[in-house]
Amino acid sequence: MGRTICVYVSLACVILAVAHAENVQVKRVTEPYGLSEGPHWDHRTQKLYFVDIYNQYIRRLDVATGVVTSTYINHGPVSVVVPVDDSTDEFVAGSGRDVILVTWNGTENLSNTKPKVLTTVDLTHTNTRTNDGKADSSGRLWIGTMGDEIDGQPSPPNLGLLSRIDDEMKHVVEISPVSISNGLAWNIQDDTFYYIDSPTRVIAAYDYDPINGKISNRRVVFDLNDTDLSGVPDGMTIDTDGNLWIALFGGHHIINVNPKTKQLLRKIKLPAENVTSAAFGGPLLDILYVTTSGHGLTAEQRKETPYAGSVFAIEGLGVHGLIANSFKISDLKQK
Repeated sequence: MGRTICVYVSLACVILAVAHAENVQVKRVTEPYGLSEGPHWDHRTQKLYFVDIYNQYIRRLDVATGVVTSTYINHGPVSVVVPVDDSTDEFVAGSGRDVILVTWNGTENLSNTKPKVLTTVDLTHTNTRTNDGKADSSGRLWIGTMGDEIDGQPSPPNLGLLSRIDDEMKHVVEISPVSISNGLAWNIQDDTFYYIDSPTRVIAAYDYDPINGKISNRRVVFDLNDTDLSGVPDGMTIDTDGNLWIALFGGHHIINVNPKTKQLLRKIKLPAENVTSAAFGGPLLDILYVTTSGHGLTAEQRKETPYAGSVFAIEGLGVHGLIANSFKISDLKQK
């Protein structure tokens, strides 16, 4: 594995790093925001959507122009956004403890979007919020929760869960309890589900039945506790080779892991300490878009990592991602 060389600059969309001996380039493609998270590449529009959790924005990056548009969600912290299937201006999002329906054309900035609440994810706890989520191949929404972070204190443990929600908003809790429900991914064969509960510092795999959405046979496929890697695993995605790309919150890196051999293949340094998630995008799904957090940084951290909170594009990886699924919803949304 070659050296990682980081070069910091003042303009967006320029090369920030050259990683390894390969032709891998890290580019900053947005300005810094707050806690940027949940990147979703919409292959239909060729746009990248992501959220700014505590500032309560859904944002859209037009990669062709570099323009970012945003809509403010007047409902609470926004943890994830997924386009609705067969729609050009509807999205489901996690906000507070709810799954909401947002109508937005994506081309204009909106200062006060009032969403429709579709369902509440967690009826047991009042001190939790939604976190990472994705749609599966059948269009069901998998979304997790975590304990609230109050006044900068760590999230309390074992208050979260992972649920799957169908088109009629019926819930099934698949994993409980968890502390910080985070990264999710399915392999190209659609028979394995990968999942992260961040404080455990492990990536787990489950057998997956795409017909009924059931998971079983949990096993650990990568354990950061057995490495010298810092930080905790956050969001993740998967490539067509079946290898995982995992963001390290507090670890400055995104890592590439083979879950079958439990081998660390690559690590790429980002100019931000808190790397939050990743998604493949671009016409060929060969660009890895990585979100980072600029939320709650000290003055010293902000000085050292002035681009924390930006979205970065990693090019030249030589791999391709999978098309992200949209959420399928019944006519219930009209009632």
